[in-house]
Amino acid sequence: MSVLDRVVKRLILTNFFGDGWGDQEIFHRLTKIRGDYQKLDYEMEFARIASPQYLGLQLRKEKSKHFNVYNGSFTSPLTLLYPGTLPKESERCNFMMILPKTWRDVDRKRVCLHYAATGDHGYWRRSNFIAQPLAKHSNIGSVIMENPFYGNRKPKGQVRSGIRQVSDLFIMGCALVLEGHFLFSWLEGQGYNRLGISGTSLGGHNASLTAAAYRKPIATVPCLSWSTAAHTFSEGIISNNNMWNVLREQLCHDKIEEIKAIIHKTDEDIEGMFLERYGKSLTPDSSSQLVVSTPVPSRKFSLSQLHYVSKVSNGIGSLTNTLVELRSKNSPDKLTSLYMRLVLDEFSNLKNYPVPVCQTAAIVVVAEDDLYITRPQDVLHIKDIWKKCEVRVVKGGHVSSFIRHNGTFRQAIVDAFNRLDLHIEGHGSGREPVL
Repeated sequence: MSVLDRVVKRLILTNFFGDGWGDQEIFHRLTKIRGDYQKLDYEMEFARIASPQYLGLQLRKEKSKHFNVYNGSFTSPLTLLYPGTLPKESERCNFMMILPKTWRDVDRKRVCLHYAATGDHGYWRRSNFIAQPLAKHSNIGSVIMENPFYGNRKPKGQVRSGIRQVSDLFIMGCALVLEGHFLFSWLEGQGYNRLGISGTSLGGHNASLTAAAYRKPIATVPCLSWSTAAHTFSEGIISNNNMWNVLREQLCHDKIEEIKAIIHKTDEDIEGMFLERYGKSLTPDSSSQLVVSTPVPSRKFSLSQLHYVSKVSNGIGSLTNTLVELRSKNSPDKLTSLYMRLVLDEFSNLKNYPVPVCQTAAIVVVAEDDLYITRPQDVLHIKDIWKKCEVRVVKGGHVSSFIRHNGTFRQAIVDAFNRLDLHIEGHGSGREPVL
């Protein structure tokens, strides 16, 4: 077990999901977007808007002695394809591009996108520990992207990295997929003919989703992530920062039917999963209504809501006292945690997406004792989904690996590009970059 993971967890003051689950309409919109990825009309529409002029691409060259450095921005394609999904502050995507001064091989110009980890609100870390060494030692260019909900894209009212709703996590991922695809298209048009994507932790998983949805061969290197984010925010160590009292209360009041519709599960399905996971079943109280005493406002619960209140009690104490007791403390109950896991799995599990075009150029780096991104036995191994990828294991936990293994992450990127060369050798245009 990683002691450092536990120590750092105690220092994290950020809370997640203070406004609860999010609007049902957003979840349905995200489901539609996921389905649209593979449709021809979506590809045609994306091709129509994915031009630098249409998205208002701006690029400014910065002074740099050792590299060609550019700061850029463009309107997120998500804003144009599905207006109103992103908060206003997140609609403009910002990025920094770091390129070698000269290219050693004019026929293989390599550029890698880098997505941000949780809490990475600027370019500094990825620039200094990943992008600059790649340009200097491996002749690989980088585009460092700013996540929606982070940095200059952070919405008003959000504190640090504490995204306010569960749906925001998926909006972030969806926006990054489309933004990454635009940058791939733009870079290819500039003559960069070997493209890749990487990221660490949250950035690693979003990199996986972007690679899965992209229909051309690229190098893919997700670091400190896995096949699903379900356990990270439902049972991993960082889940202790979730506002469980808010999530639970919304389920008790009006969200339970919405959530079941989102994850396509019935009461019987949930009962079966609970029994399989926790080794006991939960039977709703025979009463059809319940008046909950203060401090919860006095009100009558529907049978479906009562069914949920009965379940969260987990057989401990009376139903009348259970909601009051749970509401007063921010700790997860087993059923709310199960619902969280199912929602996360619906939108983040790689099995629900295509596989990368070039799996042999996919290298996944994981930490041996990671307490943040856990790999329990009941979750599909990533090689069961990306059958031809390679998995590399580094010693340490999540935090120590994030600090100590940047060299390993960079080497995986280099190796993935080498494998990409083998896959597409002879098919590059060799066109000179414009920049």
